Amino acid sequence: ASSLTGIDSARRVPSLCSAATVCRRTRSAVCMVSTVRMGGAIEGTDEWLAAAVGARTIEAPPSAQIASLREEAAAALATLKRPSRKDEAWRRTDLSSLWAATVERPTGELPTSLLDTIRTDVQADKEAGQLAAVLVFVDGVLDVEASDMSSLPEGVLAGTLATVYESLPAAASATVWRTLSELPEKDADPRTALGSHVFAALNQASVSDIALLYVPPFTTIHGAIRLVCLSSGSPAAAGALAAPALPVSHPNALFYLGEESHAQFMQHFVGEGSYFTNGLTRVLVGRGASLEHSYVQEQSQHGVHMDNVFVEAAEESRYSAQVVQTGGRIARVNLNVKLDGRCARGKVEGLSLASGMQLIDVHSAMRHESADCESEQGQYNAAAGRGRVVFRGAVQVPHGSGNTTANQLCRSLLLSDRARVDVSPNLEILTDDVQCTHGATIADLDDEMVFYLQSRGLDRLQARSLLLSGWAYSSTAKVPSASARQRVAQQAAFLARESQQRSARINQLSSI
Repeated sequence: ASSLTGIDSARRVPSLCSAATVCRRTRSAVCMVSTVRMGGAIEGTDEWLAAAVGARTIEAPPSAQIASLREEAAAALATLKRPSRKDEAWRRTDLSSLWAATVERPTGELPTSLLDTIRTDVQADKEAGQLAAVLVFVDGVLDVEASDMSSLPEGVLAGTLATVYESLPAAASATVWRTLSELPEKDADPRTALGSHVFAALNQASVSDIALLYVPPFTTIHGAIRLVCLSSGSPAAAGALAAPALPVSHPNALFYLGEESHAQFMQHFVGEGSYFTNGLTRVLVGRGASLEHSYVQEQSQHGVHMDNVFVEAAEESRYSAQVVQTGGRIARVNLNVKLDGRCARGKVEGLSLASGMQLIDVHSAMRHESADCESEQGQYNAAAGRGRVVFRGAVQVPHGSGNTTANQLCRSLLLSDRARVDVSPNLEILTDDVQCTHGATIADLDDEMVFYLQSRGLDRLQARSLLLSGWAYSSTAKVPSASARQRVAQQAAFLARESQQRSARINQLSSI
């Protein structure tokens, strides 16, 4: 991308192969620590985390705000260790292949085919009236030439922290700085936390740019504001679980919706090759405001994706999210929605599709901080091949949050014998006068539906593919991009083909 500068060859990321070998040989959870200051990391920081900080994208000298945020986060990171399966939040997510890989600085070089796909998507959605503006970040750095904010209403600010912060109203700038300065889950109870603190601190200690979008009070935006995060990777070896080195990027975004405003916000993650994307997203929804948030993760099948999304919804506000994940060898989204004012409403719908050896994970928490709040969560999963999906959803109702209504439901499709789904719905209720429900179902496709389509001339594979693609397409109805929805439907149809091919191979094996 034109906005990226060259690679500084004087700063090298040391190899972690010896440290990874020690960890595998001893099978110990003890973390190695660095003894020198490297790339902005403070002495004593875990060696792998220090290498990830040192591998951040090269950019112009950071602004005073970015430098301050980096310094505070680096100090916090020096006291932390890498999460392991001994931690409750990471019990079902194995990150050993990530820790075994070395990390390096991204090149910013993306294949022409990927860039053409993004341009085609953006143009088609503009013509359909679904898009109001687009911001493109490559490896965490804004690409000005690929971005277009010319159609935004007057008063709406979109760009980076350095370019937008000084133009914010005084009250808004104070809120933005307070939000950016607080690292998520700093003092959270490890038994109920989402496990965001380490990766959030790593993101902020390594951040190059922060995408900042501000919608002033009493403003309505027609069409979605799209934030596209592109990751450049190293070539992926066929059949390899992990590349020798993973370029690492740290996209960081804050979306601030003022009082009585209405907007749509879409995040889109795409990449090519093997890489590690570690994101951090903060969303502030003002009093009486309404936000529709679409989150579409279509990373490379060899990439590793981590993101922490934190939402604060004020009094009488409405927050609606659609979280779609189809890519990544390992993909994890932590979503924390805090209903922070009376009569706030939150709704989250998720769709996770896993195939091959993928691990796709969603950890969520709907926290009712005030009385008279309502929340609803529906998670839909499908796993084929040896794919695995994890969902851990929590509803938290602390003392003083009476007259609460919360519903949670997870439905999963297991499409092959070796696929796996881990579901853990949780209710934590510490007050009276609540109406809370949760539930989970796991099954294969309904044979009667498949038989009905077969009776109309389709074979079994076509029938299952049609059912899965239609299910996925309808489940992404709120995503403001027809092309993205179509790709998700195609990926769902692929699950039927993969599950049938694997079943055919197993049936051909001898039972002797």
